[in-house]
Amino acid sequence: MRKYVIQYAILALGVAVCLMGAALMAFGEGLLGENHTGIATVIGIVGIGIIGLAGTLLAGSSATSSEKAKPSIGGVLND
Repeated sequence: MRKYVIQYAILALGVAVCLMGAALMAFGEGLLGENHTGIATVIGIVGIGIIGLAGTLLAGSSATSSEKAKPSIGGVLND
């Protein structure tokens, strides 16, 4: 149970970082000056990477739990 909480927390962190990059892209001129799009793009890409990491962790945990639930023998699924 705790493993899922950590994975969803990583997903929420990635979404928050992406939203921060989008906000800087839209309103970052006052904070970062005229050339604010570069850092906003990098922050958005880092957020997408964190979301991808969380998705990989979630997919890997669900694959291991389904393998435990339905073992297969000889490449044939047992239904």
